[in-house]
Amino acid sequence: MEIKHNLRFSLPLTRHTILFCGSPGFTLIEMILAITIFSMVIAIIFSSFRLGLGAWEKGEKDIEFFQRVRAVSDLLSRQIRSTYPYEITPGTFDTHKRFYAFFGKSDSLKFVSYANLQKRSGGLSLVEIWADDGKGLMQGENAALVSNLSDLDDIALRDEDRSLVICPDVEKIEFRYFDRKKKDDEGDWLERWDPKDKKKRLPLFVEIKLVFKDKNDEELKERLIVPIMFFKM
Repeated sequence: MEIKHNLRFSLPLTRHTILFCGSPGFTLIEMILAITIFSMVIAIIFSSFRLGLGAWEKGEKDIEFFQRVRAVSDLLSRQIRSTYPYEITPGTFDTHKRFYAFFGKSDSLKFVSYANLQKRSGGLSLVEIWADDGKGLMQGENAALVSNLSDLDDIALRDEDRSLVICPDVEKIEFRYFDRKKKDDEGDWLERWDPKDKKKRLPLFVEIKLVFKDKNDEELKERLIVPIMFFKM
């Protein structure tokens, strides 16, 4: 008698086998949606990073700009506070009248100061401060070695050899001078200071108005009231 054997071989049905055999996979639409969402997320992150970087750079520039504003204010205050009552005469042979070398206009100031920017070891400096279109705040300086107005006027403080740029951000500068003839007077703010009419007098205060302009063409106005530390000998 012939004996027939039916042998069946089958794989064991495990959990991994069922998932592998039954999963249909990702469709093309699902892949496209996934890539699109991923791209949008990356774009948002990159945009946020760029905005943050731009804000940080602007903040750094603003800090530098305000540091320059403060440096200019400190420099002008120091220079004017250090005004020296330097006596001169109208001319070489005209010595009957003496006055202080302090010449104030509404847009410039020329005077003699203890302080200097040329790092000389000592001595007084003849200084002029003004604003130049296109260059910014300027200062001219020379050793104060003259005894009369004629010689003083011959010193061209605005020459390239004697002048330098203090701050290119300054668009405009204005001066006013506080004068009080007697202690009981209220005093007046003057647009000009002509020392020949002041009888050996210096202004008590100098008002300085500065207009700064940053890289974005935004204006910043600064106002200083600087006392002149003058003691009569």
